[in-house]
Amino acid sequence: MKEVFLHYLWRFQKFDRKGLRTTAGTHLQVIHPGILNAGAGPDFLNAQIHLAGLLWSGSVEIHLQASDWYRHQHQNDDRYDNVILHVVWEADASVLLPSGEPLRTLLLSEFVSPQQLTHYQKTFLQPSHFIACEESMQRFSEADWSLWKERLFIERMESRIFAIESLRKDLNNDWEAVLFVLLAKAFGLNQNGVAFQKMALQTDFKIIRKIRSVSDGLEALLMGQAGLLNTVTQDPYALQLTKQYDYFKQKFNFQTPLGVHCTFARLRPPNFPTLRLAQLAQLFVKHESLLEAFMECKTPDYAFQLFEIQLPSYWEKHYNFGAESARVQKKISRNFFELVAVNALLPIRFAYAHQQHKKEAEKIFEWAQLLAAEQNETIKKFKALGVTIDHAGASQALLHLKKNYCDSKRCLSCNVGFRLMKN
Repeated sequence: MKEVFLHYLWRFQKFDRKGLRTTAGTHLQVIHPGILNAGAGPDFLNAQIHLAGLLWSGSVEIHLQASDWYRHQHQNDDRYDNVILHVVWEADASVLLPSGEPLRTLLLSEFVSPQQLTHYQKTFLQPSHFIACEESMQRFSEADWSLWKERLFIERMESRIFAIESLRKDLNNDWEAVLFVLLAKAFGLNQNGVAFQKMALQTDFKIIRKIRSVSDGLEALLMGQAGLLNTVTQDPYALQLTKQYDYFKQKFNFQTPLGVHCTFARLRPPNFPTLRLAQLAQLFVKHESLLEAFMECKTPDYAFQLFEIQLPSYWEKHYNFGAESARVQKKISRNFFELVAVNALLPIRFAYAHQQHKKEAEKIFEWAQLLAAEQNETIKKFKALGVTIDHAGASQALLHLKKNYCDSKRCLSCNVGFRLMKN
């Protein structure tokens, strides 16, 4: 039994919904199962259920065992405070809310038929097609692939223009502030990208300009705005940053951003939000105008030199506040820089050129060809089908292809599908 099966059952309501009751015996009716959450937090958001005649709206969390709630430390995460239903396969423990009341629990195993379990084993776990044309796509030549990948890459860059233009208008045409927001999201990676972006959007870039020359000032600002100083009480360096942050709050009369929740879960120490924000802060301390410096770079190698920063000595023996580690200099690696380049630097360079009515599409694709291809499940599957992916331009192109053509079944709008159908 896998938790993904429970997600499937709940999402599509594949169980006997007549006579549903919680483990406490309360009559339960599912009005809406909620929306599957692909990020951090509860599994399903905005669900609606009837319990004993009352309508409840909130989140639903799903586990194989009820005790997983404590095993995953949800009791210490305020994102789970609005969970209205705990759906489990095995009720091996009682879960209490912060108020001390039992969390309403549905024992799903009591409402799933043996036929459903058999169907799961025979059908649900069978490997499905990755893309519709995977058995025929080798008929699409390498030359055709080369042209199509370049076009797809440009499409991907063009698709980001609208969002960047909207951001530019919201930030009063301040391109440097736009770069800060894009870099913040990129530095947060998948796990903290949204949190870092929220922090950046709610932090006035004018303040960043004013305090960038203050010792530890920008680091204190970003850590505080990201909520990473809220629970720190003993670490001297963190207390120093907290004191500095409190001074800024009073001086500039701003509030801590709402809805910013950074996570350390499932992250290697070099990607801890504390370290990444310290690096981001030093990047803007080092460069008075990072955007101008970047636009003058002729190649990615020159751009990488902009990311050669020196962190405060505290970070040589820390990845997080209060937890000492072996001494190592925390440089921004080439691999991390290239991820940032793909997700922030190339899109803003493309959008900036577009706003200036300059044609730089070919030059930006040339940059992408000098960056390493991303490594993820989608790229691995395309490689297994024989598609050449030897640089970031190709990997970005194929990510765009999968999301905007294959998943949407736009086969006749795709050069591969069109060619295969034509032949």
